[in-house]
Amino acid sequence: MLIIDTPYNTTTKLRCLSKENVKTVIRYYNFSNSKTFPDKCLTLIEAQSICAQGMNIAVVFQQRQDNAADFSEIKGYEAGRRAYRYALNDIGQPEGSGIYFSVDFDASTNEITSDIIPYFQGVQRAFNEISGAQPAYRVGIYGSGATANALTKNGLCSLVWLAMSSGFRGTKDAIKNGTYHIEQKAPSAKLCGLDLDYNLINPQHANDFGAFVLPVETSVVATSHAAATHEVISRTSLRLRGGPGTEYSVVSSLKPGQLVTAKPVNTEWSSIDLQGDGLIDGFAASAFLKELS
Repeated sequence: MLIIDTPYNTTTKLRCLSKENVKTVIRYYNFSNSKTFPDKCLTLIEAQSICAQGMNIAVVFQQRQDNAADFSEIKGYEAGRRAYRYALNDIGQPEGSGIYFSVDFDASTNEITSDIIPYFQGVQRAFNEISGAQPAYRVGIYGSGATANALTKNGLCSLVWLAMSSGFRGTKDAIKNGTYHIEQKAPSAKLCGLDLDYNLINPQHANDFGAFVLPVETSVVATSHAAATHEVISRTSLRLRGGPGTEYSVVSSLKPGQLVTAKPVNTEWSSIDLQGDGLIDGFAASAFLKELS
């Protein structure tokens, strides 16, 4: 079973990923998306779709976080609040699962002490404040072996995801000693047209690396809006996008008069099922779809 991570929306790729034996998809939380990665943050629709396909989800919080200037106690506190609230309120992430926080550079001993540890103390403060000192989620670290070792010793994380750069401080020792949960492997790859990385699980931890599935009652097959046959009523080709918004990339197009299975996901967009198998193939503007009686 494959574990992949990607900053791109996977919704329209899930059928292919399943055929390629992908079992876990690692996606992102953040404050805001960028022009480079316009759909980096996991949405509820994508999470539902992943779970409906029989896959697990793991999540990592990253808003740049690739140099020491991105880390401080207050920045960790703000990131922790955002991640916890988003997991709880927007995704419905189950209790006991994990949220990794990215340290995407080879931090020195001084940077770990002066910047990274305070950041994770801020994360811990936020988690405790929101939960009444009984956090529902475990804290994980994505980064070097040295960073993970320091945070673990200070009781600031319980999950370790080693970044793919084996030359980072302490990473080879962490692999040798088995002090990690998952390991990102080089090089980056492309699968089903999706840029991604592969990851290996530490067999000492079986499948316990903080991944989760959404409860059945929140799955995509149990939403309040029923799927129905619709006709495309646009004058020209209707763009099929990777997510419910113009910020998502175009993955295909629908022809005027084409019949599709559609289901509203909000007031402006509908999910589109082209093959009638219950899986989402993309999203289209609801204004150009007419439900057939």
